[in-house]
Amino acid sequence: MGKINLFKDALPRPLFRRLVRAVRAVGTEGMEGMGSYSTTFWVPLDAKPTNIVEECVSQLFIFVQPGPLCIGMEWWLGRLKYGESLRFHTDRDRSLRKQTGQIVHPLWSSILYLNRFPSSPTVVFDQVLSPDGKSWVPPEPTFVRTLDAIPNHYAVFRGDLRHGVVANEAEQQPPGLSRNTEKSPELRLSLLVNYWDRRPIPPNCRDYDGTVYKALQNA
Repeated sequence: MGKINLFKDALPRPLFRRLVRAVRAVGTEGMEGMGSYSTTFWVPLDAKPTNIVEECVSQLFIFVQPGPLCIGMEWWLGRLKYGESLRFHTDRDRSLRKQTGQIVHPLWSSILYLNRFPSSPTVVFDQVLSPDGKSWVPPEPTFVRTLDAIPNHYAVFRGDLRHGVVANEAEQQPPGLSRNTEKSPELRLSLLVNYWDRRPIPPNCRDYDGTVYKALQNA
């Protein structure tokens, strides 16, 4: 598999629709202060799914085939307001970085887009962090891949690559927004899945027990 890959119609339609309904039912729960991106969950390889997301993760695994080093997946919900960007970064064990300064990346990072949001694509560069974590290698990217938010498209890329979401408000009128309305009710929705050879440490990454995002258990 290449450094950056895209799979269309990744999930069976009935399963994808169940997932979208469940994530919409979650709504804005836990979004304050970018909490949607700092609340992640762990599912061991071959574990029995406990919710609709984990059911989907088991299906998406088929596309990635991360190899014998993979022991499990970290997942979380991506939710951004219209016009909101996500700064460029590399995925890592965030709690480990905060507690020890050590930077450890997943084997693979991935994004399943849940709704259409042409104004806010994901941009992936062929850059990685330097060993000291303070600069990019190479200093300027030699390759850039833009991935549009299209329902049921599944983007998979190497876990150490620099990426982010670039919001272009001039691109289009946002979904669900009339010309007489100031804010869109529609969120840019995605499911993020990282494939790991080690489990990210708490408190960021936890087991899903239904105390948050209860709608995912009822799908």
